[in-house]
Amino acid sequence: MITEGLHHVTAFARDPQENLRFYTEVLGLRLVKKTVNFDDPGTYHFYFGNQNGDPGTIIYLFSRFKEAGRGR
Repeated sequence: MITEGLHHVTAFARDPQENLRFYTEVLGLRLVKKTVNFDDPGTYHFYFGNQNGDPGTIIYLFSRFKEAGRGR
């Protein structure tokens, strides 16, 4: 099997509002889509990408994991 590249990257964040602010205001990405996690409707699922929404620019995050440890 030959891997052509990554399909997507998923990350977790503690605070939805801080997560949204960081990716849009600090990194300048566009909020492409906002949904909720199907398994846990209280958890936001944010999709961010560049201003054009070009393929390969999307990252999505689950937000509301207050118990999550710091990233490393």
